[in-house]
Amino acid sequence: MPGKKPLEWSPRSQRNIESIRDHIAADNPAAAQSVIDAIRRAADGLRNFPVMGHAGQRLGTRELVLSKYPYTLIYRITPKNIGIVAVMHQRQKASI
Repeated sequence: MPGKKPLEWSPRSQRNIESIRDHIAADNPAAAQSVIDAIRRAADGLRNFPVMGHAGQRLGTRELVLSKYPYTLIYRITPKNIGIVAVMHQRQKASI
């Protein structure tokens, strides 16, 4: 089995994570950490199974819908890494 590809979080995806954490933490800091941990675990799973998400709305992207929380990871697979482009709430319209 080939080696796992590294994850690369875009600046936008990092801002998305911070925003999600801040929004949820305003009411429940422990829940915020649980959601962020779940997002990071899902992203890490892409290292083993990069095509686990479905084809994205934008050419060249894929989308992984989290089953427990209403978030979607938008990512690209490159020869060198898995690039996390954004983390969107499922009610948001993706504008990648």
